[in-house]
Amino acid sequence: MVPSRGSMAYRPVLCAGGCVIDRVGETADAKERLYTSNIGTMRTSLGGVARNVAENLARLGVDVGLVSLVGDDLEGRRIVEESRRAGIDMSAVTPAAGATTASYTAIFSGEGELVIGLADMAIFDRIAPETIAARMAAFPSEGYLFADANLPPAALQAVAEAKGPRALACVPVSVQKLARLVPILAAIDILFLNLYEARALLGCEDEAENLAARLATGPVPLGLLTLGPRGALAWQKGKVTPIAALASRPTNVNGAGDALAGATLARLAAGDEFLTAARRAMAAAALTVESPQTVRSDLTMRAVLARYALSHPTETIAS
Repeated sequence: MVPSRGSMAYRPVLCAGGCVIDRVGETADAKERLYTSNIGTMRTSLGGVARNVAENLARLGVDVGLVSLVGDDLEGRRIVEESRRAGIDMSAVTPAAGATTASYTAIFSGEGELVIGLADMAIFDRIAPETIAARMAAFPSEGYLFADANLPPAALQAVAEAKGPRALACVPVSVQKLARLVPILAAIDILFLNLYEARALLGCEDEAENLAARLATGPVPLGLLTLGPRGALAWQKGKVTPIAALASRPTNVNGAGDALAGATLARLAAGDEFLTAARRAMAAAALTVESPQTVRSDLTMRAVLARYALSHPTETIAS
């Protein structure tokens, strides 16, 4: 039996990090024409790992807030208004005077190859460590915290120092920004990372299974090494467990990792133990890749558990 959303009680989650406008362009021709104008299409959407994770949590029924910065501009107002409508508490996302809202622009050729990507994330350097520390100090002790490495090092250090008894989950965002998490690894309780980030963190080119085994003996007690359509390798208490991906028909793989992280936290907030939470969260990733949206607007916990139940028909889901 899959319960209704109203029958569930979740612990709250506070997210801190990226809050971004994503722009994706595609040339009309199969090959791009450099050094001149290209006829094509452009679309925009809301992004940022922390913001996406927060929206997934909100759509899954979790009380969630976001700590970030936007510019005092039209794009910043759009992020705040649309995120609030999605259910995120945006009271700690303030406009920064004279700053531009963070954006990521990607231009693809008509063949789907990335031509150039441009990340304008300078605004996040303005996030004050004391702002994050104050928000976390006031957050319920039974809640979960999430942070991405769009935060500057000083802000991440403030997260580590202010977390108290709350469990902290983190995502590196990229290989380049991974280094920001290294000084606070001992404070992280749950780490989500991909194969390239794991190799960069451990300084080797090993296969996923060896990387996960090494991560399992490291300072972070729980984590998921994500492997795309191969699922993930979870580590817990020094042991590595494969987590299978659910069968899906992908339309857009962007956002799958954010959905997996958000749904794992949502299931932990519902009381699941870690491996169960990760397995059920794979259903959110499967639903997300089948949607053209980075965060699926019709995502619900009922839909996630129903999709999971299709692959595990003998399992009883109480909450």
